[in-house]
Amino acid sequence: MDELPSIHNHLPPGWSLLTGDLGRFSVYGSVALFAVSALAWYFAKKNPRLEKVGAWTFVLACMGIGATFLSLAILFVGNRFEYEYVWGHSDLANTVPYRIAGIWSGQEGSFLLWALCAAVFGVVVATGAGIYRRWFTIVYALFLGAVTAILAYESPFKMILANGQPTTPVDGVGLSPALQNYWVIIHPPTIFLGFGSLTALFAMAVAAMVVRNYTDWTAIVRPWAIVSLTLVGVGLCMGGFWAYETLGWGGFWMWDPVENTSFVPWCITAALVHGIIVQGTRKKWHFSNLMMAGLPFITFVYGTFLTRSGFLSDASVHSFAEMDRSALKLLIGVMAASTLGFLILWIARLVKDAKSLASDEVVKGPHREGFYRTGSLLLMGMGVATMIGMSVPMFMALAGKPAKVVEERLYHLVLPWIFIPLIIVMAIAPFASWKGEKNKDLAKKVYSVLCVTIGLTGFLMMAIALSPMSKIADLRQPIGFPGGFQINNLPWVMFLTGLCVFTIVANVWRMVEVSNAKKIGWSPFVTHVGVAVLLAGLIISRGFERHEQAMVMENHPDGMMNYQIRYAGMTSDTSDRDNEVKFEIVDPHDDNRVLYTATPGFYYAKGGDGSESPMVWPHIQRFAMHDVYFALQPPQSQVSEPLTLKPGETKMVGGMKIKFLKMTQEGEPVMPGP
Repeated sequence: MDELPSIHNHLPPGWSLLTGDLGRFSVYGSVALFAVSALAWYFAKKNPRLEKVGAWTFVLACMGIGATFLSLAILFVGNRFEYEYVWGHSDLANTVPYRIAGIWSGQEGSFLLWALCAAVFGVVVATGAGIYRRWFTIVYALFLGAVTAILAYESPFKMILANGQPTTPVDGVGLSPALQNYWVIIHPPTIFLGFGSLTALFAMAVAAMVVRNYTDWTAIVRPWAIVSLTLVGVGLCMGGFWAYETLGWGGFWMWDPVENTSFVPWCITAALVHGIIVQGTRKKWHFSNLMMAGLPFITFVYGTFLTRSGFLSDASVHSFAEMDRSALKLLIGVMAASTLGFLILWIARLVKDAKSLASDEVVKGPHREGFYRTGSLLLMGMGVATMIGMSVPMFMALAGKPAKVVEERLYHLVLPWIFIPLIIVMAIAPFASWKGEKNKDLAKKVYSVLCVTIGLTGFLMMAIALSPMSKIADLRQPIGFPGGFQINNLPWVMFLTGLCVFTIVANVWRMVEVSNAKKIGWSPFVTHVGVAVLLAGLIISRGFERHEQAMVMENHPDGMMNYQIRYAGMTSDTSDRDNEVKFEIVDPHDDNRVLYTATPGFYYAKGGDGSESPMVWPHIQRFAMHDVYFALQPPQSQVSEPLTLKPGETKMVGGMKIKFLKMTQEGEPVMPGP
């Protein structure tokens, strides 16, 4: 930097400069060691003594990534603002947990976290890779070498210079206001561990294809596939709660491109877990599983490119700043090499070896493998449809049009037709046998479950009708379908919820049936129940939500949802990041009794250039059957277009209702005021 972003205090201490140098040299050293490891393992076939060289250099390179991360953590905890990245993502007001969270709050740090998490899985999985270790490590070393090389360009150790000398600003810019939530401390490490584990699935699939042993790798990769599915899934849930508590959009999910970047790999990994079961039980799906092991990593790299390339800068609430051009070229190279290399190798092995692995077994009637196949294809279809949707902003940008995300309603028009058969398969598949059976016999098994489901869904509808939710929720909101067809909200939401209940009942039923069996565990059924409960909650929450807006000013309350909203002041002033605006929620039908006080947050955040922007976060009042979500709109300082009103006329402007009451006059026209 040529100019200081703020007043400097003093030259940085020697230990800070030494720590930054350690971080920089660790990056360069790791790149070199990964290259040595890949070369050593490649030539180890002719010279087995090189295996130890390849193994130790790989471990040392991964330790180098750890040293880089530790160096940056020391700088953040010590508030060393002479480093641009620390200055831009921390400040003196941050507590230690938030200083540490600043490490992964920006572009450079998130790449470092990705590399670190992938390195952890690389070291752990490689030790048990067996005959696949050589090519597993080669692939892994090449990938980590490329990501670490990106950090050489997108370095978090660049310093702030004044007259060519490092200097320390008095304070930093701090975390982005949207990140100042406890979820920033636990959500990114969790989901990036999931993303890092996807590299192990990809590298193991490539190694299996190179070695041409398509059988033994599934036993090695199965526990790691389950770990990946769990970590990415838990990370997705954490991200949903974070968005709900911070962003003010009123829900857990908005089909934002960055949300979808996590969701797509999760769908494919879920299909892989089921595919591994089929291969272990029926000795089938060899090449399908290889493809499903590689795609989660490939789709995540593509999503990373999408969010870091600048295509989503004006279209997503999550997008990062545009990358350094050289670093972006490296990322594109990783994406192209991994995608094209994997597909070419997969097609070559499929053409050469598919016939030798083909099975002549014919199973009559519905059978579990058929349900697994259908479910896996539906999961893959949901992932592909979502990936197409998240790519639309890039397609628009390439066509010279303003980037715009696909609206939520369009996802809801398409994806339910994949969700409906998928949730039905989750309910019926546990009752089907591997050897096949008659349709009539399977129908008998499912009939009792269906009857219980209808009864429980009916009770659920009664509970909703008799609960306070019926007075608050918008049960008659029209739901649009392709072709312009519409139905009321209630029957559609209850139909989708009933399908989730069907899956819950079916899997609990099977848990009871197999409770005495020694070879069958509960874990698949518990997982299906958990997914169905989560989906039912999301469907009810989103389907029955009701939106209303009120214009509240001091001494001018407004009504909303049969309540009166009264402004009651602020806890501080708008320069305080902890400032909250107090609103009393009053029941006008109960002698104006104050039910509770809502305290959404509002303050003006200062940017690095000294500009101010309004920041808000919601208040959530939780009840047994529903939440009241109270979100502020940022203050409107001006109206972009002139507004003409007649006396008594009302118009909506920017979500605000404006009514011309009357004109008043004090004093005589054209006379100076007091």
